Amino acid sequence: MKRKSVSLKLLSQPQNNFKLSKNIKLDVFTFSLALAHSDLSGYNVCPFAQRINKPNGENLSSCSAVCVGYNGNAQRYPIVMESRIRKTKMYFEDRELFMQWLISDIEKAIDFSLEHEKLPSFRINAYSDIKWENVPVTHNGVKYNNLFEIFPEIVFYDYSKHPNRNTPENYHITYSHWGNMKDTEKAYSSEQNIAVVFEEMPENLMYQGRKIVNGDDTDLRTPENDGRRVIVGLKFKGSKKEALNGISEGFVVQA
Repeated sequence: MKRKSVSLKLLSQPQNNFKLSKNIKLDVFTFSLALAHSDLSGYNVCPFAQRINKPNGENLSSCSAVCVGYNGNAQRYPIVMESRIRKTKMYFEDRELFMQWLISDIEKAIDFSLEHEKLPSFRINAYSDIKWENVPVTHNGVKYNNLFEIFPEIVFYDYSKHPNRNTPENYHITYSHWGNMKDTEKAYSSEQNIAVVFEEMPENLMYQGRKIVNGDDTDLRTPENDGRRVIVGLKFKGSKKEALNGISEGFVVQA
């Protein structure tokens, strides 16, 4: 009898994140690492968050205020956010043990996926933007430049606001437009796919000369699933007022 879940210390199960669970229909299990943003953990896991703790207890600042990691289950169940805060602190305060736990989780997740005849994949920046390709790790006495070298045949993918990332072939990055047109133009000039949040999806499914693929259909951001040099279109989820605020800040695009 197949197990319904696998015991993991850091990673979340494929079915625990609504969007990532959509990958299951592609016969893909996606395990994710959910960290807490800096206003909660005290450590900045998103360099572009523009966050500084406000001393007079004002509302969360900038990106943190609308971070999707602050909503959903994390908002309904305090224990979820408490877990994310603990993991974030562990990453910064006990990196060696954190990485060993992460590697162990990945190994378990791979075995679990194969047991269920699914392709294993991983999003280790579910709510963060860490350059994991620059995080060295020692495993079984061997030093690696990053954990991707340990799992060269395994699919990893993430969104990122970093316009220039040099990642291994098995770590696929989709640039996430956030209003900084200079950085977005850099991404346009490269082979990167670009995620854009639209108030309404363009009817002709084209934007800035690039084909739009529906990023809400699944979460699997790989060239095999999306293609190359495409716009990953995401429909804005929120109120009209929130959409207008997003448009004024450049995060939400009007077709």
